[in-house]
Amino acid sequence: MCAWTAAFLLLVVCASAASGPGAVRTEVQLVGFGSSFGPANVRPVPSRSGVDSFSITGNVVGLFPGKTLPLVLSVSNRRSFAITVTSITTTVGNPSSRCTAKYLKVTTFAGHLRVRAKKTAKTTVKVTLSHAAPNACQKAVFHFTYHGRATVR
Repeated sequence: MCAWTAAFLLLVVCASAASGPGAVRTEVQLVGFGSSFGPANVRPVPSRSGVDSFSITGNVVGLFPGKTLPLVLSVSNRRSFAITVTSITTTVGNPSSRCTAKYLKVTTFAGHLRVRAKKTAKTTVKVTLSHAAPNACQKAVFHFTYHGRATVR
């Protein structure tokens, strides 16, 4: 049995908030940037109020054709207020020209993951490597990009 690996990615997701007199901050719009090559390549986008962000990391090891495994996503909230993550989507990069991302499927998180101020919470999605994955995918490293949405109450 061969071991299949998917590398993890640190992604900072930036928020934009309502501003102005009487504005109530109720929802955070999130845009994500990142690279599986580490946090040095993460480019947060500032909002009007500065950089409000949370990070998403996760990895999976041991995939083989037809196998579904859990991908545990850690959501870290560096802010001084709690957030509720309502969705996380994952984009998969191509490991090579002969082993493309079309062979790997990742489910979307949709729900309510509360992350307290300055804390980390976890949720799980599923990753499946297709039965049709070619031999070129053996020991391939799939790079993930995460995008999330959260609300602040």
